[in-house]
Amino acid sequence: MGKRKKPRANEGNNWHHRKPKKHGGSGRISSGNMIEVDVLKHRAFHLLFGTKSPEQVAAILTKIWIDPDYELIARRKPCKSDTTTTSTANTERNET
Repeated sequence: MGKRKKPRANEGNNWHHRKPKKHGGSGRISSGNMIEVDVLKHRAFHLLFGTKSPEQVAAILTKIWIDPDYELIARRKPCKSDTTTTSTANTERNET
């Protein structure tokens, strides 16, 4: 039997913390905070953004990478308890 080949460091997938642990994110795969991503894309993301917040990532993309006629905005999703208030506010906003 031949030797088992190690996967190349630039191939395959690994796990990405959607919310970094240093910002309170969970490291458990079952938490919903972990997502399997391509190794090269994962490396590129962290090379560009490190463990910056979504607001900081959006600001960097807006300032450097996208059409100057656009602005990326990161906003927190409403909590489930806020959905009634949010949907009412959205309806009012759409009616004006």
